[in-house]
Amino acid sequence: MKRRLLITLSITGACAAGVVCGELLLRLPAFRNATGILFKRGHLLALAQGQGIYEADLRRALAEWRYAKGIDENDRQEEHAGSVKKVTTVTTLQEDEQQVLTRLISDSAVRCLAADEKISKVEVDGELKLLREQFRDEKTWRAALRASGLSVRSLRWNIVENLRAREWIEQQMISQSDATEDECRNFYDTRPQNFMQRARFRASHLFLAAPPETPAEVVESKQKVIEALADRIKHGEKLGELAAVASEDEATKTRGGDLGFFSESRMPPDFFSAVVKMHVGEISQPIRTRLGFHIVQLTDFKPSRQMNFEEVRSEIRLAIENEKRRAALQALTADLLRQAKIVRPL
Repeated sequence: MKRRLLITLSITGACAAGVVCGELLLRLPAFRNATGILFKRGHLLALAQGQGIYEADLRRALAEWRYAKGIDENDRQEEHAGSVKKVTTVTTLQEDEQQVLTRLISDSAVRCLAADEKISKVEVDGELKLLREQFRDEKTWRAALRASGLSVRSLRWNIVENLRAREWIEQQMISQSDATEDECRNFYDTRPQNFMQRARFRASHLFLAAPPETPAEVVESKQKVIEALADRIKHGEKLGELAAVASEDEATKTRGGDLGFFSESRMPPDFFSAVVKMHVGEISQPIRTRLGFHIVQLTDFKPSRQMNFEEVRSEIRLAIENEKRRAALQALTADLLRQAKIVRPL
């Protein structure tokens, strides 16, 4: 009986010792590095909250980052002496790698720290549905998953991790991003130039399309049509009624050609330069722009003015809170990077 007990205790002790030794080994960067090489993940680059980041992780993330940015994997273009030459910029490549590694470290750290966040099935289903709706049918959806090396199950897990990370980050941001009334008021008082409302015009138009690629005979035909319509308006017909029938601007013809209020930034320069010379109530002769032919009626005008604090309070609050969130997120990222261990500098 005693012998059996001793054997049991010995086995239990050996197992416990094995677990402890295993945990100790996992904490050793040299062991993690050797394991990464053995399993074809490359050298260990960094440890973030105990999670290893390997060369294979960096290569994958770098490829995804460059694809999203539309950057060629092998070549960069550099303009020199009036010609464009393809060159490989070592410094830029290293900067890209460092930027992506920094993101990998912070993402890995956040995912570890967010592991206990509670995410509902409804939230996951909602995110999955949004992704699925980007594809026209089930076949295309499944093909995209296969091309990405994912299954619906693995994608759901990625969504869960992302939602946990988002929730954890949001918890860190709470109370750091609220904008006070004094901050909003000071923002307004110190940036009066930001709250000037530009002069706004309201106009209706009758439009016939004739962009630059339009054949000359079509342009000539449309010019005759617009001149005939201008003549009908001159003899008493309403621009809005003619626009509802003849205008080729589908977005405005159903409301009599009404463009609503607009400022200089919203309209093509050649169109706006014609409108700005008009008086309220005036109807123009046919105007040619790069888009085509227009007959325009200016229906209202509001001069530029300084907006008061009440009008822009919500906009200011949002701007301050966004800036605070950006700064808090930068500080959080820097803190996570300080906690990480860089094992193999790039």
